[in-house]
This record gives sequence, C-alpha cells and structure tokens, in this order.
Amino acid sequence: MARVLSITSGKGGVGKSTVCVGLGMAYALLGKSVLMIEFDVGLRGMDLMLGISDRIVYDLGDLLEGRCNINKAIVESPWNSNLNVIVAPVSMESSIAMEDVNILVAGLRPHFDIIILDTPAGLGLSMRIAAMSDMALVVATPDSVCVRDGGKVVSALHKADMGSHRLVINRVNNRLVKKQIVADLDEVIDGVGSQLIGVLPEDQEMQLCTSKGLPLSAGARIVRICKAIALRIEGEYIPLLVN
Repeated sequence: MARVLSITSGKGGVGKSTVCVGLGMAYALLGKSVLMIEFDVGLRGMDLMLGISDRIVYDLGDLLEGRCNINKAIVESPWNSNLNVIVAPVSMESSIAMEDVNILVAGLRPHFDIIILDTPAGLGLSMRIAAMSDMALVVATPDSVCVRDGGKVVSALHKADMGSHRLVINRVNNRLVKKQIVADLDEVIDGVGSQLIGVLPEDQEMQLCTSKGLPLSAGARIVRICKAIALRIEGEYIPLLVN
C-alpha cells in the first residue's frame, strides 16, 4: 500500500514541481515504484522536467472526465521504469473535484510504493489534497512573503487535523543569506512553523534541463539531496548538511 506525500506551498513559483520530480527520481533510484500526479491545472511543467513532453497524449483532466482509462493516463519515465507520472491538464477550463481525487488515489494506492501529489499553490484544493495524504511537505523559499504564506499553510494543515508535515526550504543562496538579503534557515523554520526535512540550493542544472526539455541525470545534485530527504521520510537518520 502506497505512502502518499503531498507537495504544497502558500505561494506559487517556489519550486514545488522541482521538489516533486527530485523526490520522485530519488525514490525510483531507491527501488520504489513511484507515481507522481500533477494537479496544477493550466500550468503543466512536469513533462518538461522529466523530458517526456513528446510522450504525453492524455492528462489528469482526460482521466477524471472519462476520456481515457488509467493505463493511458500514466506515463512511464524512459530512464527508470519505477517512475511514472500523470500530468496536469494544459487547459484552464479543466476542473478537479475532490471526490474524484479521493477515488483516484484510493484506487492507485495498492499498485505503487510511493504516490507524490504535486498540488496547486494556495489554501483551497491544495489543503484538501494535503489532508488526505500521509505527509505534507511544505515548500518555501527564504523570502518574507513566502515564509509568511508557508506559515498560513501550516496553520491550515493543523485546522484540517493534518499533523504530519515537514518543511523543505528551496532555492537557498548562501551568499544572499550571509549578506542578510534573505532570511536565514532558522528564520524560515520559525516563520513557517514546521520541522525542517531538507534544504535545496539554487540549481541551474534543473533550469537548464527544463528549458531544453531534458530529464535530470540520476547523479544530479538535486536528486542526491532529495534522496536524503526520501530516506528521512522513511525514518532513517541522515544528517542535514547545508553547504
């Protein structure tokens, strides 16, 4: 039965999909069967990050609206058969009902080890999806607006009785932290109010791969860091080092 993880944030553009793809690749390298589901309607990007845009025929909207079956909606990664994805609809006209999400995830749980839900930003559908997960990962960058919004997400998770949540700080630039241009890690942790499970630096390799529609390599820095996050989620003690 799959462990279900939701990747969420209060503010858009913080790199939720980056965390989702990195974590999915990491779990696949650990030998887990992984399904990632992208819920950001109209803002599909996971196909580019995985280098599979030319393989996409059907999306989540097609599946939920009955235009295809589950086997046609799931796309397997060409570099690792453990990694699978259902991408978001490109059309803003598609809508997602929470009842359909519950039925979909419940039906998929027996068939995978890990299901990762890439939720839209904000406190609406994202919080309802997070509440049905086994753990929510709140993604924040070290800027004041994002930290404040991350705190709102954690408050909403508590109201939804979702006590299992962890913080991932993304796009950390140590040079800016040292110059006190952005918040340091302790300030982000205190502001968001969630236990830290991982720190991702600014990563040009991900940006380059996405712009060219190429998948990250298995040895990419972000994948190595996400592998440590995955092992922490699974209960292993992995020291958290910030370089």
